[in-house]
Amino acid sequence: MRRSKFRRPKVVLIFNGAQNLIAVTRSLNSAAELTKGNLQSIYACCTGKHKTSGGLYFRQLHDTVEIEIADLGTLLLADYDELCGEERVYYTVREMAKKRVRKEIKEKKEKNKKK
Repeated sequence: MRRSKFRRPKVVLIFNGAQNLIAVTRSLNSAAELTKGNLQSIYACCTGKHKTSGGLYFRQLHDTVEIEIADLGTLLLADYDELCGEERVYYTVREMAKKRVRKEIKEKKEKNKKK
């Protein structure tokens, strides 16, 4: 059997501004489709280059960590990073709320300009 030239897609975990796990997607592309976000920005979040994208935190599923359905809404971002052995910096919930409001205002302005 011939090996594929393509890499296997990596599972992406999506955490909200309050740092709770809200979604598990099968790939970066599906995470971008679900959140209507920029694929490159989401990848940068997964690798640690950026903190957030579109008001959400993104992580690729680590090989040694197993996620269950029961973890949705209960698993915290800091706990997941600790399980993976990573140290990352986070925004406070208040800072994330401000970012979300700014993004919503920007989207409304752009929507009004198109009309």
